[in-house]
Amino acid sequence: MPNSLFRRALRKGARTLRHLMQEPSPAPHDFSQDRFAYGQINALVEQIAERLGAEQRSHYTWGMAHGAYLAQHLGIERITVIELGVAGGNGLVALDRAAVEVERALGVGIDVLGFDTGAGLPKPYDARDLPNLWSPGDFPMDEAALQRRLHRARLILGLVEDTIPRFLASRPAPIAFISFDLDLYSSTVAALPLLEADPALLLPRVQCYLDDILGFTFAEFNGERLAIAEFNDAHPQRKISPIFGARFYVPRRYTNAIWVDKLYMAHILDHPRYGDYDGLVRRPRMDLS
Repeated sequence: MPNSLFRRALRKGARTLRHLMQEPSPAPHDFSQDRFAYGQINALVEQIAERLGAEQRSHYTWGMAHGAYLAQHLGIERITVIELGVAGGNGLVALDRAAVEVERALGVGIDVLGFDTGAGLPKPYDARDLPNLWSPGDFPMDEAALQRRLHRARLILGLVEDTIPRFLASRPAPIAFISFDLDLYSSTVAALPLLEADPALLLPRVQCYLDDILGFTFAEFNGERLAIAEFNDAHPQRKISPIFGARFYVPRRYTNAIWVDKLYMAHILDHPRYGDYDGLVRRPRMDLS
């Protein structure tokens, strides 16, 4: 390139750079002016995904963030988030890492717990446990290796029919999010007493993620779907429902993600605070001037 052309290109580049440096950055979005809280929560999910990269699961972050947001609006200072079925531990590590970020953003303390046998799946009882898919000992855990990867998360090892009653007796902070990944119908049934607990141990609405409900041979008469249906039939004031149309309310890039169809919510209809304002639909500020 001739020197004159090079100098002109250099001057043009310098002018462009000065213009960019002088141009003010766009003001941060004021989420308080939005009609709904989804934008604020989704922005937090996206920020955490960017920070944590491969060590995150957006469906866990989304459920935990919604739980913490509800707690914040109810004035509840601390919550519990749970993974049922830890196996190798990548999910619990993701929950552990994201809890730090959600806690920092929303100012609600978060206890992270993982329930597992520590030795893989127990033996399926009957056809409802889908023995065509699962075998005893599937998904074992290397406990020592996993413990080295955890920060705040705590493992609770043993069969859930034994560990969950002891856990509830310890009076934990209200449960805000549960990932059901126990695979077996029988184990899921044994874990559902979490949602039968004293209302003081639950948020009025508990975010849930059901891992094993799509594809394969999952059906309404086996596995997690059957356990949930039986729970709903047996509890007039405690109901577990899909979050209908969830794909329209998650960050746009997850619209077609499979996990969106696994998002559920437990409604604790007998909770004394079920009807309290939760900030999900923003109310206009009253002008008192």
